[in-house]
Amino acid sequence: MSDDVPSDADLHTGPATTAGSSLALRDIPIPDYCDVVIVPTAGVDEPDPRVWADAIFSHENTPLSQRGMRALRDEAIRLFDMVPPPNKEYLADEVVGSEALIIDDDENMRVRIGVALLPGGDLLQVTTAVKYRSVRGRLAFAPRRLMHAAAVNTLARRAPTTLRRRTMTGGSGVRALTGQATRKALGRTPATDR
Repeated sequence: MSDDVPSDADLHTGPATTAGSSLALRDIPIPDYCDVVIVPTAGVDEPDPRVWADAIFSHENTPLSQRGMRALRDEAIRLFDMVPPPNKEYLADEVVGSEALIIDDDENMRVRIGVALLPGGDLLQVTTAVKYRSVRGRLAFAPRRLMHAAAVNTLARRAPTTLRRRTMTGGSGVRALTGQATRKALGRTPATDR
């Protein structure tokens, strides 16, 4: 081999977070649905993946058009005397190295979302893995499947702006509640109770 061509050992030095090594695929190695979105961090120097996960899935990061559609849906439900579903809040359940894992299981499907800073800190990777537990889970996820990667891409691209805004207003980077406490408050059982 010539001296100017790097060997395989040179190319693969040090652990790196990749889609194949994502925590999202640790629990669901063969998902029914999977996508990986990689976006630039836009110069935001935040090494904590939990902060990035919170910024991506926070209410303030949601586009106004989507917030408006939710408000219309909730108002229509209220008119029929039904209780609107609570807004879901995704918080990291586990952090390993440079990746935060969000677990959102229910009786119909298992969902894992890994938010990782890739080596160098210039790229952010969001890996989603879904495993259906029933036909109802497959049917419930079918409409979301069409736009999931695009929606996550939009949210991930907006996250640097959300973090900058929080820094300017002095907001905290990470919420005090854990994902388990949030699910209990919403009436959902934690994944460990199953």
